[in-house]
Amino acid sequence: MSQEKSKGIYARINPVVFWGSAILCVLLYAPMLIYGTELQPYVAVILKAITYRMDWLWLLFTLGCVIFSFWLAFGKYGNVKLGGTDDKPEFSDFSWLSMMFTGGVGAGLVYWSMAEPLYYLKFPPYWNEAFSGQASQFAIAYGMFHWGISAWAIFVPGAIAFAYMLYVRKKPYFSPSYACRGVLGDRVDGWLGRAIDIFVVLGLVGGLGTTLGTVIPMMSAVAAGYLGIPDTMTVKVVTTLVIAATFTYSAVSGINSGIKKLSELNSWLCMGLLAFVAIVGPTLFLFSFYVDNLGVLITNFFRMSLYTDPISKSGFPQDWTVFYWAWWAAWAMYFGLFVARISKGRTIKNVVLNMMVVTSIGCSLFFLVFGGYAVNLQLNLGVALDMTMKDAGAGAMISQLLHTLPLAVIVVPYFLFVMLIFQATTIDTNAYIISSISCKEVKNGQESPQWTRLFWCALLAVIGIAIMVVGGLPVVQLSSVATSVPIIFIIIILSMSLLKWLKEDFGREKEIQVVDYPEED
Repeated sequence: MSQEKSKGIYARINPVVFWGSAILCVLLYAPMLIYGTELQPYVAVILKAITYRMDWLWLLFTLGCVIFSFWLAFGKYGNVKLGGTDDKPEFSDFSWLSMMFTGGVGAGLVYWSMAEPLYYLKFPPYWNEAFSGQASQFAIAYGMFHWGISAWAIFVPGAIAFAYMLYVRKKPYFSPSYACRGVLGDRVDGWLGRAIDIFVVLGLVGGLGTTLGTVIPMMSAVAAGYLGIPDTMTVKVVTTLVIAATFTYSAVSGINSGIKKLSELNSWLCMGLLAFVAIVGPTLFLFSFYVDNLGVLITNFFRMSLYTDPISKSGFPQDWTVFYWAWWAAWAMYFGLFVARISKGRTIKNVVLNMMVVTSIGCSLFFLVFGGYAVNLQLNLGVALDMTMKDAGAGAMISQLLHTLPLAVIVVPYFLFVMLIFQATTIDTNAYIISSISCKEVKNGQESPQWTRLFWCALLAVIGIAIMVVGGLPVVQLSSVATSVPIIFIIIILSMSLLKWLKEDFGREKEIQVVDYPEED
């Protein structure tokens, strides 16, 4: 089963975690393929119960992550090096940031940067009138909020805890349960530890299901519109298989050969696409609209962070903010492990600030360009994007938006290629990390067996098809929300474990920034 080579480059799998999480994934998503749309009414009820009754928990948890993250960066532990005395960063800053950004957002950022502003214009927060000037002030402000420092702060506790475990304490384990040892002790060696790892895998799959459930229909709709054919389930399945082939190749190739190169390519392609739309679009309006919404975001940050609307019960914070925080939480363990894997030799402050600030700026640029362009079409040029989205879905709306650009015959294929690479860079890192979690230990120079990466790539593709078969945004949202609830408590335990380790290693000596533990056999 291990497929370990004589040189030991492949780690051994943990059968309980690997097969346990695989079986539970099948049990969770197989009914979607079998019963299809019959599940939709039940899905909506479950989703509402989770988001409406636990809204306060998600909001307080996320704001707590923001405070904790800035404390880590600017407190006395900020200059602690995630590695030994001689450890240097493995990747250049550009490669590191490219992998961090593309691995963390995926093509879902492009989808929502166009769709979210229209939702907020039509169904604005704070009881504003639809399509009014007041509604427009929040059109991309809320998008930048949902993809900004609060979202990325959810990733920080896991990323720093895992990196500290791997490169400071030098423990060759990619299992989230081991990073909880500071609080849970030897209990992580038994059933509790295996349960934590399995829940984490389920959360990763659920979060990825949300992305697949939105991005694949978008890409299929844009492709069908460009080719002049109906956007059938066959087109969606073919789209899924093309994406699957790309991310499978990258995941099997590993970090340096596949994921790194694909991430760098994706960064350049995205910059080219953003620059083109910004130049040929209403450039001055885009920047003016962005600055106005940025001011609204800064002014209302804490109001947006704690908004529950318990009296009017509009449902806006539950349907959007709570959903987003649950979605990001579902990704927290995967992304934390991935950031830890690529951040050896960097300081805690360096990792935290780049995770929260640089990536947030990158996300805001998509809302500046794509969000601002969509709002301009809707409000200033009278293009009824909202009606297209209502009648034919967000994918058709994005296709319509793209065809308003000059040189659409070139832009649309380029857009599809960028989305293919964008989505592949997200899924390949997911499959890579899930397969690593499924191993007993991953020592220096080792990777998870290739067959496990192939297995998870195939399963993720099937799950994406399952979610599309059921259809509907509530199903997509439930995929992440339901599987992410236990992750809140795992993140809290990770934070406590990290604090305990930091206090043990650096609590007395403020000047010491590096500690060398012996490499574990």
